[in-house]
Amino acid sequence: MRRFVRLILVVASAAVVLAGTVTGVTALGRGLISHASSAQAMPLLPIGTSTLEGSTVYADDGTTVLATLRGPEIRRPVQLSQVSKTLVKAVLDTEDARFYIHGGIDIPSAVRALAADSASGGGLQGGSTITQQLVKQTYLSSERKISRKIKEAVLAERMQQKYSKNQILQAYLNIIYLGNSAYGVQAAANVYFNEDVSQVTLPQAALLAGLIQNPNGYDPFQYPLNARTRRSEVLSRMVHYKDITQAQANAANATALPTALTKPPASADVTTNYYVREVINEMLGANSPIGGNYAERYQALFEGGLKIYTDYDPNLQRLAEATIAQDTPANNGGFEQAMVVIDPATGKVRAMVGGSATGSSAQFNVVTQGTRQPGSGFKLFTLVAALEAGYSPLDTIDATAPCAIAFPGNNDFVPPSLGGPPGGKAPTNDEGNGTGGTVSLVVATAQSLNCGYLRLGHEVGLPAIASVAQQMGITTPLAIKDTATGQSSYVPSMILGSLGVHPIDIASAYATVADGGVYHAPSFVDHISDRSGSVVFRGASKGRRVFSTQIAAEVELCLNAVVSSGTGTAAALYNRPVAGKTGTTNGPTDAWFNGFVPQLEATVWMGNPQSTRNVIVGGTPVYGGMYPTRTWHDFMQVALASTPVQQFVPVDYAALPSAKYITSPQLAIDDKSAHGGYPGNSTSPPGSNGGQNNIGGFQAGSG
Repeated sequence: MRRFVRLILVVASAAVVLAGTVTGVTALGRGLISHASSAQAMPLLPIGTSTLEGSTVYADDGTTVLATLRGPEIRRPVQLSQVSKTLVKAVLDTEDARFYIHGGIDIPSAVRALAADSASGGGLQGGSTITQQLVKQTYLSSERKISRKIKEAVLAERMQQKYSKNQILQAYLNIIYLGNSAYGVQAAANVYFNEDVSQVTLPQAALLAGLIQNPNGYDPFQYPLNARTRRSEVLSRMVHYKDITQAQANAANATALPTALTKPPASADVTTNYYVREVINEMLGANSPIGGNYAERYQALFEGGLKIYTDYDPNLQRLAEATIAQDTPANNGGFEQAMVVIDPATGKVRAMVGGSATGSSAQFNVVTQGTRQPGSGFKLFTLVAALEAGYSPLDTIDATAPCAIAFPGNNDFVPPSLGGPPGGKAPTNDEGNGTGGTVSLVVATAQSLNCGYLRLGHEVGLPAIASVAQQMGITTPLAIKDTATGQSSYVPSMILGSLGVHPIDIASAYATVADGGVYHAPSFVDHISDRSGSVVFRGASKGRRVFSTQIAAEVELCLNAVVSSGTGTAAALYNRPVAGKTGTTNGPTDAWFNGFVPQLEATVWMGNPQSTRNVIVGGTPVYGGMYPTRTWHDFMQVALASTPVQQFVPVDYAALPSAKYITSPQLAIDDKSAHGGYPGNSTSPPGSNGGQNNIGGFQAGSG
């Protein structure tokens, strides 16, 4: 009867705080009673039983095991009587001062914590007794939901009925994680002080008790200032509860922190699989769904028995690895290829090869960690920004090179002979048709004509281009900070892909076009279950519309021309529409192909992951239209062998604005080259076709 009454009090308190109304209490109360009932039925393992279990990472089929994650650990269980009384007092004063007074839960503290959490709108936290903490680490995940808190409270009450306070405290002191691979107070005393736990002094006890809340954030070796502050807080609590005097606290505060680990932890490097390593990084990162701080995340991942179901497709992964191994040319420049494959409709990353997985590359994933110049692959964002601004893919523009063009506040592309700064240089068309001429946006894209895109970017504006890039998933900075003035601004070379991006971001941007203008954040994890089978996280992205399906169709028209007759012809697949864009940076230091069919996007990069050395194989500079495009083709040809052919959404030509020649009086002024600045600020250059488009009849490029 006593347990039942306390259970009802817990559920009712939670319902009142969270619901706030009689109707809300009734509805929420039913759900909480259900969670309480399920916890009542869970078996209780014997006290002190180790339930630590590595997490299992699965492929998308739910059965193929990619890895079992177990971290390094140091454990030395002891009896409660062996633990320094000073340390016991420090832990109790810090974590649960009423431990020997209340039951498994401390109802006043729990209600106060629930009220504070409800008012702040944050996740559930605080108010947990030592018994509840032991229950969470033994039976439950660290997800911050009311259902978990109710289960925790019920199990704590059951544990309180079955075991004595001293048994619970002993189990807790032996299981808590205190950082640097130390589990339990004896292991921590050894690691931090090279002492037996029975000999721990007051300043040492206060440091260890403070670590319980955040072992990573209060690590005395990594964050000594934080550790000192936290130790002082613990000592203040001990003074408050009259376990020490203020003079003792002052002396302890003046004691130096430990400066070296007695037993350094073993490496937690559990796999060289790029995909699994990315999952580990996400689960331990600040936005992880499995814990509120690093210690919780670490414990949940390496000891929580989680089942992590990823978006990894074993067949596509094997194919990606085999294709890269086959198509990457032998070289002595350290040049590698990397690839990421994305489902455009969901953002799920289906396969990823982050490099050669040898030497230093085994620790560095160029797809997610690398910041590489995308070259002409970045022109996608200028194209989208232009179409959103009302231009048509059938509009024409002067793509003649070289093109000395001044941008607002920036003359980097104007040589000194035309009034530019020292070092100013007029760009040329490095790929495709080098001379350019007056062409449509379709042709300018297909031939990757730099000068056409720079004139287009001048008209659209750098802020608009940067905004589109960010909306389509580019997460790296696009504004350059002037070291002299401290001001940040966009630079025109951005249009040509001079700023570093993560390859996975570029892949997601092209996948946005493939999904008709809907951006999905790249996803590696589909869902996670805890050891009880409850789903604690779902990773599917609903997507966010960035631009219309009509604009997506117009972009696809331009990108399809890249493959059908432009710089990316090596990507063409028999009887299947393909869209994509080559990219090559100055040197060249990076070579790319970003391509897609409606069902699948893949980005291939080639370069040296550890440097910006020029990519030259057999004495020949490597362009995006060479090895990366061929690798993309060979991968997709097999990957799509059993996939039905699907057409791109057609352009609604009736919805296009009337074709025009793209220029403006300001462009005529800012275009300093001999090929621009037309007399009288005319909107049609001499010899132009008055805005009539010429889509065909151009020479295929070398990209």
